[in-house]
Amino acid sequence: MQRRTVFSTCIGIIFFLLFFIGLSDRVYATHEADHRFTITGYVRDETGNPISDTPVSLEHKGGVKQETKSDHRGYYEAMFHLHNDNLGDEILVSVGDVVKKVAVQFDPEDAFTDRRSVPVNFGAPGKEIASDWVYWAGGMGLILSAVAYLRFFKKKKPSQKRRKKDKSRRKK
Repeated sequence: MQRRTVFSTCIGIIFFLLFFIGLSDRVYATHEADHRFTITGYVRDETGNPISDTPVSLEHKGGVKQETKSDHRGYYEAMFHLHNDNLGDEILVSVGDVVKKVAVQFDPEDAFTDRRSVPVNFGAPGKEIASDWVYWAGGMGLILSAVAYLRFFKKKKPSQKRRKKDKSRRKK
């Protein structure tokens, strides 16, 4: 019985770690949906391969600046706290000496949907790389399958006391 408890505890710790490691590079909401504006994109080289750890600078009028870096897929994400009166403003997004302008566009009547820009990509177009959640979900599926197999489908071995009783019954 104690072995099963230790096993369950280990599985719980693994799920906890996988969940928080998988979410470690995400942008977390600090404002209501109608005050968030998220800019995303990819940084790639001239052949379309992702470039990781590239600094990306974003600047909204009034001097509000964001600094972020691209991840292992070349993906970056930054969030600004904007209001309805910021509709039409420009945000400058720069990687190195390449600067792109993004117009703030959203439906001011929609207070529930996340407000996002079109992707602002740098470098040559490349193929989209699957998001990390695909890999985490696949790994979790494998772990859950193994747990289900061990828990429900694997034949249980009889205990020592039960074996001795069975042997003594056979002898009589």
